[in-house]
Amino acid sequence: MSALGPDDPQPFDDGEYAVLRMPDAWHVVSLIFFVSSLGSRFLVALLPPGRGIFYPPILSAYSVPVLAAIGLLFGLMGLRRPESRGVARIAVFLNLIVLGLSALAISVFYYIMPG
Repeated sequence: MSALGPDDPQPFDDGEYAVLRMPDAWHVVSLIFFVSSLGSRFLVALLPPGRGIFYPPILSAYSVPVLAAIGLLFGLMGLRRPESRGVARIAVFLNLIVLGLSALAISVFYYIMPG
């Protein structure tokens, strides 16, 4: 058995929790962006009030597909690893649903708006 350095993680047997490293966590980052896209209204409310170039409802409407697209990219990166492929598929599916529904909502908004 070799000596472990201070930065080396402890060896784990199967069935125990291990250290989560960034190359293994793309699906987790994708799910974080999924949740943040659902809560974009509250994220926009955290911005300081003032004279911005965007109206807050419009900013929150456009931040949903942007955050979902970023989450989709991270989910696609997570599909490359076979260990996390199942959860990455779920993350990609959820982000695609949010992206599709938000695109539909924005297009309906512009369709019903006069002029």
